[in-house]
Amino acid sequence: MQTIILGAGISGLSAAYALEKACPGTYAIYEQGATVGGLCRTQQVDGFRFDIVSHVLHFRSQETEHLVRRILDDALIRQERSAWTYFQGRYVPYPFQTHLNALPKPVQAACLGGFLKAWIKRKIGSEREPGNFGEWVEQYFGRGIAQYFMRPYNQKLWGVEPEQLSLDWIRPFVPGAELGQVLSNLVSNRNHHQLGYNPWFFYPKQGGIQALSEAVCRRVAQVQFEHEAVEIDLERHTVRFQNGGQTGYERLISTLPLPALIERASGVPEELRREAAELRWTSLLNLTYCLRRPLARRCHWVYFPEAEYPFFRLVFPSNICGELAPEGGGLIAAEISNPEPEREEELERRVTSCLERLGWISHPSDIVRVVRIHFPYAYPVHDLERARRVRRLLDFLESRQVWSIGRFGAWRYSSIDSAITEALEAAPRILESSPGGVLGNDTTPP
Repeated sequence: MQTIILGAGISGLSAAYALEKACPGTYAIYEQGATVGGLCRTQQVDGFRFDIVSHVLHFRSQETEHLVRRILDDALIRQERSAWTYFQGRYVPYPFQTHLNALPKPVQAACLGGFLKAWIKRKIGSEREPGNFGEWVEQYFGRGIAQYFMRPYNQKLWGVEPEQLSLDWIRPFVPGAELGQVLSNLVSNRNHHQLGYNPWFFYPKQGGIQALSEAVCRRVAQVQFEHEAVEIDLERHTVRFQNGGQTGYERLISTLPLPALIERASGVPEELRREAAELRWTSLLNLTYCLRRPLARRCHWVYFPEAEYPFFRLVFPSNICGELAPEGGGLIAAEISNPEPEREEELERRVTSCLERLGWISHPSDIVRVVRIHFPYAYPVHDLERARRVRRLLDFLESRQVWSIGRFGAWRYSSIDSAITEALEAAPRILESSPGGVLGNDTTPP
């Protein structure tokens, strides 16, 4: 095969889709698991359907939206986001920084005062350019908002101090706050729900997020399942699999986590191996509660910056799509970043206690089942050295006809629709930059 794709997650499938349009029959897909989707998979348990990790679609690219609509026969739900932050016993509309009216008065005063002070400093130009996320938060939002939300939430999510994070990930993921928005909310209780990159989102009407993965899969070459790549010989252009099989390639598209790819590749200079070993990431424990009663509130997800709650976010899949839960039932997904090993049972007990205290569960008998799924790779951490290290690693791999793509392959915090867009755009570039050049005329998905 001229092109080998490792991984049948949404990035690998999207790259295969683009190759199918450009040069059908010249590529093969190998997946270590028994089904497609990667992190974009949906489980079915006791009549409940739920994604193994929460996903929705935002569509910043019209081309990607048109593609997804077409392959799903337009079977998408459009939802207006209902997101909140739980803070000091109350639900604050998202984004936190433009809904200060919902805060306790002392916190409101600290957040407003800090924001005004930071705004004045920016206007008179007395601040130097921020060099990290911690400095940016203080300069842009002020000390109060930083203290009560931005710092604790992001440290809980990423597992590092904000000063250790770079600035190359914050847009579009961290909504801004203009002076007029902050003041109008305080004066007239005006809501700013439309701020941020996902005020509206989409989700498949049936089948969960895996409906999308399977729809793409039906349009590409057959996937070879249970083929885990354990060795990539960069000189001989071969891949050896755990089941004993082997294949050659002219070019390789990998969606493996970048550190894992480097570890399994032969012919990598020791200096670059050390660079890959320094990359940081978060792991994730996702606890999905299948409930025999509907949910008390209609929100889609809630952020939790306070340390007393082990999860950084609760997601309510049955509010996103009612088809996911049987009639009269509900779903709650609790997301815990960097769980300590061997503590899953204790964490589940703590989460259950928190859900009862918050009123999401009235009694343990509400619970049909709790499904635990642990992800060793959840979010690549954008620390201060990430961009330099990743660029060196990707440049080296491309010089060996290997392209590493996707959230984990490119080692970049991104959404599912961004992963689709980037894979569709990458495939034609990969063909053009290969020694054999473009193998077909049509490299643009219709």
